[in-house]
Amino acid sequence: MSRNGEATIYGAGMSGLVAAIDLARNGYEVVVHDREKGFGGDSIYNPSTHTTGINVQRTSEYLGIDLSAVFHPLLRCPFYFHDTVLEPPLEVMDMYTVERGNRPTSLDSLLYKEARDLGVRFEFDSPLRKEDIPGLPENTIVACGLTPSAYEMLDIPYLRWHGWISRGEIGFSNISWIWIDEVISEYGYLSSCNNYYFNLLFSIRHIERAALDKYKEFMVRHEGVEHDEWEYVSGAVPIASPDNPRLVHNGLIMCGTISGAMDPFFWFGILGALVTGKTAAMAVYDRARAVEDFERFNRGFRQGFAFKNKVWYRIRPHVGLMERQLRIGHALGLTRPDLLSRAVGGALGRGAHFPFNVPGFSSIGNY
Repeated sequence: MSRNGEATIYGAGMSGLVAAIDLARNGYEVVVHDREKGFGGDSIYNPSTHTTGINVQRTSEYLGIDLSAVFHPLLRCPFYFHDTVLEPPLEVMDMYTVERGNRPTSLDSLLYKEARDLGVRFEFDSPLRKEDIPGLPENTIVACGLTPSAYEMLDIPYLRWHGWISRGEIGFSNISWIWIDEVISEYGYLSSCNNYYFNLLFSIRHIERAALDKYKEFMVRHEGVEHDEWEYVSGAVPIASPDNPRLVHNGLIMCGTISGAMDPFFWFGILGALVTGKTAAMAVYDRARAVEDFERFNRGFRQGFAFKNKVWYRIRPHVGLMERQLRIGHALGLTRPDLLSRAVGGALGRGAHFPFNVPGFSSIGNY
């Protein structure tokens, strides 16, 4: 028997699972609905692997869930501007890789087991429908991720993105890269974890096949990696407005990506999804603290949004210029790993704030 009543959650990805665990621990009878056939997020994007800044210990303490088994220190993450590379000082940045989806080694699998052990009930093939919204129970939590129809149903501003995805097993782990080129507005991105990779070339505009071919040629030339199977996808991200972060919307509690708790610059979303799973649960039993934590986690969103749209997108088309400046930096020794490590480490040690927002506990975000 529940001590505090029932709680309803839509979304069985990592954020919805964190909310379910917290509510179950606080004496609620929890039912999680999901349109998929099982847990682990949208099957269009998962299984997947991701690279993110995170303080694993502080995040685990905040959630009350030990995440150390599923977050793995990042070993390498070169940034390529066309063919010129910059190796960031990872040793001072708390960068990790993590797996999403329903494979046994994933973050979602760890959370799903914990939720089931606590008696959380799951109803799969059970989507959120617009006609059901007026009759949803009080304090219903929505964690519907990257699905455009959910944003439209709830009237939440979103930006549509387009991308080519490849994923599968690979012969290395905990290595990533980022590729910046004029053919896309964002970047090409490979992340690997648990001998699995996720590769995404994405943009806020349609991506021609020729752009993918250029990216594939780059991968073979610089990393010796080639994938045969690619899929074209499109989704939604809540970075269309500086007001996107919202804990409560039209009487529903938001968590995960749809709450707007993500970095508007690099589009980091893992950490924000985790901590807002906890704030969504708290919004049920301690609304004032939930609002305080949510606002604190997302306090850098407006700054990051402004920088991305007013500064970065004006610079972004000039990759050749950035590449030339980087080559000058190489020639002068300004990009030596030891110098970069001291510079970045010193800035982080002084509590410097970067022009983007990683909601949660991270040395490159607000904490």
